[in-house]
Amino acid sequence: MAEHKVRMTFEGRDPVEITCREDEDVISAGLRQNVLLVSDCREGVCGACRGFLEEGHYDSLLEHSAHALSDRDEEEGWVLACRLKPRSDLCLDFDYAADRVGHLDGALRPGRIVVLDRLSSSVARIIVRTLSVQEPLRWEAGQHVRLRLSDGGLTRAYSIANLAGDGHELEFFIRLLPGGAFSEAIGNMRGDGATVAVEGPFGGFTLRAACRDPVFIAGGTGLAPILSMLRKLATEDPQRRATLIFGVSTEDKLFGQAQIDSITAACPGLVAHIAVAEPTDSWTGQRGTAVDVLARELARSTDPKRCDYYISGPAPMVEAAQAVMARFDIPRSAIHQELHVASGGHS
Repeated sequence: MAEHKVRMTFEGRDPVEITCREDEDVISAGLRQNVLLVSDCREGVCGACRGFLEEGHYDSLLEHSAHALSDRDEEEGWVLACRLKPRSDLCLDFDYAADRVGHLDGALRPGRIVVLDRLSSSVARIIVRTLSVQEPLRWEAGQHVRLRLSDGGLTRAYSIANLAGDGHELEFFIRLLPGGAFSEAIGNMRGDGATVAVEGPFGGFTLRAACRDPVFIAGGTGLAPILSMLRKLATEDPQRRATLIFGVSTEDKLFGQAQIDSITAACPGLVAHIAVAEPTDSWTGQRGTAVDVLARELARSTDPKRCDYYISGPAPMVEAAQAVMARFDIPRSAIHQELHVASGGHS
């Protein structure tokens, strides 16, 4: 089987080179050579392994979700490394730093749910405490882990909402889906105490270096990684100008307002918009979806291209936000996304 060189750069620098056979994808080739690129589902669903093809050829990407990579994205040169089989030498660039390569912690950490709160009609908050005999888990704001319930072995990926530190506690927001095995198990718990295993961290959805003003767009439990990023902002650069747009469908699904208020108080430069798509007459906040608010903010902005955009939420919301930003000619390099899929993927 023919073999090709794949030269990879990270944020335009720090090249790494591997070889890749024509019968394997780039992620698998990297694993074979102990190069651990950022990835999660490896099925073309999550978009975590998205990169830009600077040079080289391939026949066609393996089957993948349009939410992870649209036809327009592919026409512009974007690819999914887990779906890419080369037909020549390749040059790929990924929009994360090289120190993320080969540093995924795949060890399982035993833990226990120490807090279980029902925040709204569709969201629960849990805090998992890992064992003190192990080193605290280290992650970057925006990353996620896989949680495995000891009772039944159910596994699901969830973004971490708090910041990494010296403690052993991890905060998560769980979307309570009818028929969702993991979320129903959480929703049916009578209290805390359940044992879990934590695997990770994973993912490349992280806050970039301070070069452009960040705009955060979150739908539903997509707020979790955004909260982690905002908490990092409050800790490291509270004066930085930033915008948060958070949307839910109805008022009974609102959550996280206390956390948002606390972060806003600590960050004078942060403007927060909370939107409800189907509000009651008494609602005084923004009306419409998070994407509707984004469109209004882009229309009134004098220079929307000066910002970085971080989108986190259900795939249709992410796709709609991308379409809005395309109308305003926002460059793809300024858009960072995290898909939260209803089953089998990231929530």
